[in-house]
Amino acid sequence: MSSVLEQLKTEVLKEELKLLFQEAYDLGVKESRIQHTYPHLLTKKDLAEIFQVKDSTVNKIVGIKGFPKSNFVTARYPRDEVFKWMRTNSDQCLNL
Repeated sequence: MSSVLEQLKTEVLKEELKLLFQEAYDLGVKESRIQHTYPHLLTKKDLAEIFQVKDSTVNKIVGIKGFPKSNFVTARYPRDEVFKWMRTNSDQCLNL
């Protein structure tokens, strides 16, 4: 009887993990699609849309030490680096 119960628990756990992994995958695909709708070099207008903030707040964000900037074009920001920065530094934007 206990082996049947353990087997059922294992099957339930497998199904729950399967759903969890699928949700994580779907979220990753959705975020990637959103990210790649923007050009490789972002403008401040793009940043305002991405961060959902006003232009004045964008100016504060791009002034944060370590915020990614293009080395070749003035006032442009590398898309992939910006999204990576967002994932690791979102706490720095809370006090703006």
